Amino acid sequence: MKIYFIYVNFKSIKEAKKMSFKIVKNKFAACVNIIPTIYSTYEWKKKTFIDKECSMIIKTSKSKVEKAINFIRRNHSYECPAISAFPIKKSHKDFEKWVTDQTK
Repeated sequence: MKIYFIYVNFKSIKEAKKMSFKIVKNKFAACVNIIPTIYSTYEWKKKTFIDKECSMIIKTSKSKVEKAINFIRRNHSYECPAISAFPIKKSHKDFEKWVTDQTK
């Protein structure tokens, strides 16, 4: 069993909550955590921005990573959302089983 966390930012808590519900409902993930306020500094189209955003951590199984990323990409409001997936090297076995069972 391999567990992954997917990290992605959103422009609003409303968009993140809507997306989190769909991700879990469609069994792309077992759980989603939303961090309500972060500040991102970045350059886009030759301009530098500092924006308030929110972050999402998506807990999923290895078998659902690509489907989750594709779903987020298709439904995200950003032209180029930063979506990253990280394998979890070690976790509690019961947690791994729960995530795997929830994403079947």
